Amino acid sequence: MADEEKVLEDQLELQLKEQRDSLSALDDALASDPFNPQILAVHDELVEVIKETEEGLLNLKRARLLREADSALNVSNQSAVEEVKEEPIDPDDIEAEPLEEERSYHYRVGSKCRFRYSDGRWYDGQVVALNGSDSAKISFLTPTSENMSICKFFLQQRCRFGASCRLSHGHEETLSLWYGDWRAS
Repeated sequence: MADEEKVLEDQLELQLKEQRDSLSALDDALASDPFNPQILAVHDELVEVIKETEEGLLNLKRARLLREADSALNVSNQSAVEEVKEEPIDPDDIEAEPLEEERSYHYRVGSKCRFRYSDGRWYDGQVVALNGSDSAKISFLTPTSENMSICKFFLQQRCRFGASCRLSHGHEETLSLWYGDWRAS
């Protein structure tokens, strides 16, 4: 099928070249007799045919290129899927990270909180990790942009992108108690 389309494209390109040569000859004829109604009519028809041939050729090439791009994307997607299949995760190999010393009920990994982000707004969050006695990594419960969404590979301690990851690896906040409910400030 691809060979047939390529042959058709070549034929259309050859036909287009011949039509343009004919148009050039008609332009020369019009230069010597600019008001000849027969030459003007043939000229207008030929211009229209050239336009339709160009559109047909363009559509044929576009369809072929889109198919080629789709097949290239499918190949890359399949190889990406195969890469993932090559690296299976064994649930027995994953160990839960032990909690650091428990400070109080409010400071546990997984607890919900509200914190003020660098844009000055308050957001609902969840403690992802505790760092020392006075700071924590917090994920947004309702992210408003892609870079606020927590990286699932970071949570599994497997993110390969590190600081250049487009997703969040948690927002570092210092902890403080506020009105009986802890909040990061």
